[in-house]
Amino acid sequence: MIITWGSEYIGHVGFTANPEDYDAEPPIRSLWFDAGPVAMNADREAVALALTFGRYASGRFQVVHKFSPVVAHAIEASMQPVWTTPSPIEYYPKALPIGSRTLDVHWTDEPAPSLNLGNEAQLAIQRSDRSAGSMRGLNRMTLSSNAWLHADTRGSELVQIFPLIAVAVLFAEDLNADVLRIRGQFDESSDEWINLVRLLATARLGITQVPA
Repeated sequence: MIITWGSEYIGHVGFTANPEDYDAEPPIRSLWFDAGPVAMNADREAVALALTFGRYASGRFQVVHKFSPVVAHAIEASMQPVWTTPSPIEYYPKALPIGSRTLDVHWTDEPAPSLNLGNEAQLAIQRSDRSAGSMRGLNRMTLSSNAWLHADTRGSELVQIFPLIAVAVLFAEDLNADVLRIRGQFDESSDEWINLVRLLATARLGITQVPA
């Protein structure tokens, strides 16, 4: 699978997956937003794309920018038992973003809760069929995206929200966050949760959950 980055004249920016012979066909080939991240760290980009398209890949998994070997290893591990070769690899070490607050990630159809954020931030991901555009503040962002179309109902509840977590990974640096807080009651002893934690950790991100 080869993934590219592009923009459209109507304002969408995002990624397009191009499946190869041994890949499965994703439900939709594009992951787009009505505004792109200001900061785009290559390791976090690779992690986000693995969360969105990884379960459809087999063999080559080529993303847009070079990323670190440790992220490549984590992506391989998260896709097992399917064999994959993530690329391109950057062997020159580079610093990861340093965040200082928790990012509250909200994605339901209801308006995002009004929180006294304090030293926290909030990302509200809106369905692209019900809203458009984006609004950005110092500690809040509302963004229209088609990430909801990538929810694979054949997977577990956690796997279904991987594409929404991917959006949060991409925008965490813009909101100066290093921990993602999601809503749900997921089994933290499951292989899926453990692999998610390990994958995010390679991009210097943590994850926690609160009841929905």
